[in-house]
Amino acid sequence: MSDRPAHNQPADDRIGWAALAFALLLGTALRVWHLTFSSQHTDEAFTFAISSLRIPALLAAVATRDFHPPLFYLATHALMVLVPKPQWDYRIVTAAFGVVTIACVWGVTRRFGGPVAAAAAAFIVALVPALVQYDRIYRMYAVTTALATLSYWLLLEIEQSTTTRRQWLVLAYAAIAIVLPYIDYLGGLVVAVQMLYALARRPVLTSVLVSGAASALAFVAWLGPLHEQLPLAGFAISHPGLDTGLLASFQAAFAAGVPPGWLAWPGGAAAPFVCVAAISGVGMWLGRRTVLPWWLGLLWLQVGLSIVLGKNLAYFPRYLLIDIPPLCVSLGLCIARLWSTQRRALAAGCCAVVVAFLGATASNVLLDPYYQFPDWYALNGVMFDAEQPGDAIILDAGYEALAVKDFTAFRNRTTLLFMNPSDFAPILRWVASHPDRRVWYVEHQQYYWDPQRRIAAALRTRPVVLARRWPRRWPVDDVSVMLFDKVPMTIR
Repeated sequence: MSDRPAHNQPADDRIGWAALAFALLLGTALRVWHLTFSSQHTDEAFTFAISSLRIPALLAAVATRDFHPPLFYLATHALMVLVPKPQWDYRIVTAAFGVVTIACVWGVTRRFGGPVAAAAAAFIVALVPALVQYDRIYRMYAVTTALATLSYWLLLEIEQSTTTRRQWLVLAYAAIAIVLPYIDYLGGLVVAVQMLYALARRPVLTSVLVSGAASALAFVAWLGPLHEQLPLAGFAISHPGLDTGLLASFQAAFAAGVPPGWLAWPGGAAAPFVCVAAISGVGMWLGRRTVLPWWLGLLWLQVGLSIVLGKNLAYFPRYLLIDIPPLCVSLGLCIARLWSTQRRALAAGCCAVVVAFLGATASNVLLDPYYQFPDWYALNGVMFDAEQPGDAIILDAGYEALAVKDFTAFRNRTTLLFMNPSDFAPILRWVASHPDRRVWYVEHQQYYWDPQRRIAAALRTRPVVLARRWPRRWPVDDVSVMLFDKVPMTIR
């Protein structure tokens, strides 16, 4: 059963198919344009560092040094062995999954609301800046989003399919249900929500519940490592709540690429949250007899569980990417509803406004460094031009070392890494005992690792030779570097 509007017009079908083709071309272009030009994201470097290990060591490293399940790392390990490439080239894999998401949103929306709704939703999801940005880095988020969206499409097809075809659809759905929690723990929430939906829908009850049970049974093998990860998993600077941290996460996930000035009015910081809530509410109403309300409800489940459990399931923007497709479906249904009531000029206008807004903000993400992830190439260039023999480097976020360790400015240099409170004393002792060495201090996400800036304070007794900062839209992506000279002889 669906809330699909009447659309028995061949023209509407042609619009739907043409829109799919164009959305796929547009989405592909946005995701592969200069795909390998940017420096590695620290998460990418971390992924390849773990994936390059032998499998037993890989599994141990995931259990003790990460907060994700192992399948993405195992798949990357196999990819690195079977298809050895420069690491940047593997981004084509996640970019391809981003294109799969576009196709799946089109398919789901066509089932819900017909070809016009599918056309609008496909264009919208192709342009969403956060998806464009994260589909362009090699990490599990694009894969999770694509498979979660595909699982909903399969769910709808299972409901309406014939017996012979249904068997294959059920097998495909079961495979995805088993894989999802092993790629991202949020994938387990997706499967759980779909099982709850199945309890209310007899046509899919047995197949979905059996698939969910198989998924849970398969995950038993990872419960031991999960227990080891839990104490620090879902780390957040402060206890998650209905606060500015949540609003910032919504801004970065659902309003990426929006200039800060657009939200610099009283209450502007909450505007993305309010808009998402409104779109979600309208989508739940328009799709009230479908699985869409359950799909949309995953976002609010993440927020609620974050607050109740004190864990971060929604307070990093990347954890909200799986919630973008159902919002795009909702917008498609809204536009199709206007189209079906003969308010076609209004429907076309609304679609044009949304597409123009997303196009402008997506172009910011693609073209303006201010809206992008850190540029380690720029840091390397500044340091390489001013380095002298004997210079040392302090990185206040140790993970960044994985991204820069092979750069020309960092090779064969004394490099001190700060990752844990226990690292303070050795670094401070080194600084104190080497007054005759110039020190490069690279600061990135200092509020996590050195909130009182103790390392920077220890270096302030030295003259500053050079200082450079690369500001970004979000503080988490800011990078700065300062070159501290030798301690003057008069104060040694």
